[in-house]
Amino acid sequence: MSAKLLWTCLFLLGSGTFSALPGATTKRAYEISLNELFTLDTLTVYNPLPAQCDSDPLITASNRRINIHQLQEGSIRWMALSRNMLKRWGGNLNFGDTVTLYAKDSAIDGIWVIQDTMHRRFKNRGDLLFHSVHRSSGRWTNVTLSKRKTHFTVEPEVYASK
Repeated sequence: MSAKLLWTCLFLLGSGTFSALPGATTKRAYEISLNELFTLDTLTVYNPLPAQCDSDPLITASNRRINIHQLQEGSIRWMALSRNMLKRWGGNLNFGDTVTLYAKDSAIDGIWVIQDTMHRRFKNRGDLLFHSVHRSSGRWTNVTLSKRKTHFTVEPEVYASK
């Protein structure tokens, strides 16, 4: 397939037109993106150590295994949230959700994936997973998390005039 044909197909698909034949119905799809905002009262740092986790610190609450080498090189950006924020316990976020963190600190601001949870005594809190070589402490307050929600909607059928 030539590049010009590929771009034409992508343009037509991107425009949302499902059918443009004379006398056919035409539907348009629209993407609506909203950002859900959440505020953490406190955000801290944790390391995958038995003293800070449980007896198996390399397994998260989402059952994901922490690759210690990837964590050390910084290619894993996982976080834990307090239970009240997770759907499993009545909140709005799930394990595996990608969120954008805004703490006014360039070292931690950006994309994080929720893979763990905190002890039940904590409310409206988060914990960032770091290798102890890079960071073993840190504390931020009034941190904002943003989760992008995308909805697709299709407008009602519009019949082409004859």
